[in-house]
Amino acid sequence: MTNERISHLLKVYQNHTATSQEKEEFTNLLIDANNADFFEDMLDEQWMNIKEEDLKHFDFPTQAELLRRIQNEMHPVTKPKKLSFIKIAVAAAILLCTLSIGFYFVKQLNQPKEIYFANDIAPGKNGATLTLSNGKKIAINDALSGNIASDAGVKIFKNEKGQIIYQVVDQQNGTSTYNTLSTTRGEQTEVLLPDGTLVFLNAQSSLNFPTNFHGAKERKVALIGEGYFEVTKNKHQPFIVASNHQEVKVLGTTFNISAYADEPQITTTLLEGSVNITNTDSQQSKVLAPGQQASLSASKLEVKAVETDDVVAWKNGYFMFNNETLPTILKRVSKWYDVDIIYKDDSMKNKTFFGSIGRYKNISELLKVMQETDVANFEIKGRQVIVSSKN
Repeated sequence: MTNERISHLLKVYQNHTATSQEKEEFTNLLIDANNADFFEDMLDEQWMNIKEEDLKHFDFPTQAELLRRIQNEMHPVTKPKKLSFIKIAVAAAILLCTLSIGFYFVKQLNQPKEIYFANDIAPGKNGATLTLSNGKKIAINDALSGNIASDAGVKIFKNEKGQIIYQVVDQQNGTSTYNTLSTTRGEQTEVLLPDGTLVFLNAQSSLNFPTNFHGAKERKVALIGEGYFEVTKNKHQPFIVASNHQEVKVLGTTFNISAYADEPQITTTLLEGSVNITNTDSQQSKVLAPGQQASLSASKLEVKAVETDDVVAWKNGYFMFNNETLPTILKRVSKWYDVDIIYKDDSMKNKTFFGSIGRYKNISELLKVMQETDVANFEIKGRQVIVSSKN
């Protein structure tokens, strides 16, 4: 039982607001044989220093009141080992006092520290570069909206949500052309492909895809970097995502692929449906169930269960760090804030961090959260983040 739960039970019991379940839980906490040794050990050390009138300081019921409540309001509990009710009251009072002191010090320790950065850097934003089949490049930014271009029977436009939409206007156009949508560091975008599949592209990523899937045996695209896919179902036309050394084949499902060139492995995480992953070097194949992640490294394909919310946090607008090392975390920070990471001490690379923060805050806010722990110190110089030891 956590300290927070114990504190809650004490408060609702004293305030006469405890439910029957909470009353029984409180009784078990005080009288349960598993806890008896704990209370008696505590009393052995502190009994001589506690007087019955000290209970008034905790607004705790008297011995008689405690006895009456337990007898009349709670289910009787028979235990092989019993404590006197005055001892129970004193033990509970000591426990409450101990918790109060503990919470006070935790609160003091968790008080935000004043951390100041002379420089600051704004977060990334929606943006991308669209390269048409004829080589023409179009910068996609927040200011650009409406019709963007036409290519091989497809109209390309940007809607009010910022999505890039591919709309087929000439289904009979048999020309097979490819477009490439790419983001730099500090950019992300989303595109609705001609078949209705929605793709979110993370920073420093690219997607190469046909402008029209009509008549093709499969819907095949190529990904570099990270993308989140919500694939429109079509059992007659499988959707395939090709990345370095692997192919992911689906009929219609939701999944995330991280295939950055500077990462030691490619990860594919399934949220809904089913996907088939093939290592194109060894032809090893795996089928994922929702909540599973496949990792491909050194031609080896492995599968494990993961927290999918952590994996797609970037798409939902925040960073989630689950006991990850500094280099892993700061690589993502580098891509989103368009900064270079400089380590003053290589030993810092073994530090780990757990936490979350919104992706649309300035970099100083993220670094403050990390610096308030014992992970590291940070300094912002231009577009560099200097990482040093706390010692």
